[in-house]
Amino acid sequence: AKHQSQYPVYFQPDVDGHMAVYGAGGTGKSVALRTLAIAAAITPRGGPVQVYALDFGSAGMRLLEALPHVGAVIDGDDTERVTRLFGRLSAIVEGRAERYAAVRAGNIGEYRTLSGNHSEPRILVLIDGGGPFRQQYEFTTDGVYAAFLQLLADGRTVGVHIVMTADRPGAIHSAVASSL
Repeated sequence: AKHQSQYPVYFQPDVDGHMAVYGAGGTGKSVALRTLAIAAAITPRGGPVQVYALDFGSAGMRLLEALPHVGAVIDGDDTERVTRLFGRLSAIVEGRAERYAAVRAGNIGEYRTLSGNHSEPRILVLIDGGGPFRQQYEFTTDGVYAAFLQLLADGRTVGVHIVMTADRPGAIHSAVASSL
């Protein structure tokens, strides 16, 4: 008989913050991200969720494209789309920070309650391949990595959450790891 934990596992983004999933190739990192994306659609108490995925792996995120709450699945080497996504997310975080401050909300849940805007979507950004993402964008001039770091710093309180995979802890910069 299989042993099942008596304690269910939950991802509570306002509590847990951003996350990293570590493991060698073939250990289920992409499956973990897909599971989060699918579970995000089932949020009767948590409000609406939009999912965006960056795929630096073996196209494992492509399966998510057909889901109605998935805004985009972008190949990691599509610099133009990756740049546009991070620009859009940065603008969303800035706009939300102003709106949340205006009603004195500390997070998306409080904002939904205080403003009455229960349709404000939480945004889940999935990065399958944190190491390749870092290699491709850390030292470029397109501003993607700087926007990513800013999202890590400011996104959580306004409902923008990042979950990324990596084959080992060293693949993610220590400044990033401290935010996960």
